[in-house]
Amino acid sequence: MGAGRVGETLARGFAVAGHDVVFGSRTPDDESVAALVAELGDAARATTVERAAAEGSVVVLAVPGDVAPEVAADLASELAGTVVIDPTNVMDRSGESVAERIGAAAPETRVVKAFNTIGTDGMADPVIDGERASMFVASDDADAKAVATALASDLGFGVVDAGDLDAAIMLEDLARLWIHLSRSRGRDIGFRLLGA
Repeated sequence: MGAGRVGETLARGFAVAGHDVVFGSRTPDDESVAALVAELGDAARATTVERAAAEGSVVVLAVPGDVAPEVAADLASELAGTVVIDPTNVMDRSGESVAERIGAAAPETRVVKAFNTIGTDGMADPVIDGERASMFVASDDADAKAVATALASDLGFGVVDAGDLDAAIMLEDLARLWIHLSRSRGRDIGFRLLGA
């Protein structure tokens, strides 16, 4: 869901890795969405958010973090049983992570927090200065976590199991640290867990 910078970057990376990509958009015929689909060729198509949610085996909820739970609630019946990857962040820290709020809004989804601790510059090419960045994944669903782990590995990340979904708030904290550091060091930075 979403064809902004995060959705576009992950879609490109997944297509290059050999995955089919469907852009779920409120305006699937929009020029920018059509251009992305044309660029990715046979590996991509665009449709409505409702149809993408209903047909997707994995849905990346690449929408602004402050509206992600609302989007999930609106699509709860379409997303039931689906692996939903939450790459979002919000700058203010509330009591629950965005991922936990998505799970509460659409309780039949299989939520995974992933792809939120690096900027879009490194999302589809996570090798920085010759080092492979880590991608942290958290979920209460082991099978859903395995799907996200495989996708992150396909993009070139060293994947770190961060535990259950209650760890998502810490991954969002890590993302806030990345944002803070990127302001002085630039966007071509990432985290790597050593010794694991």
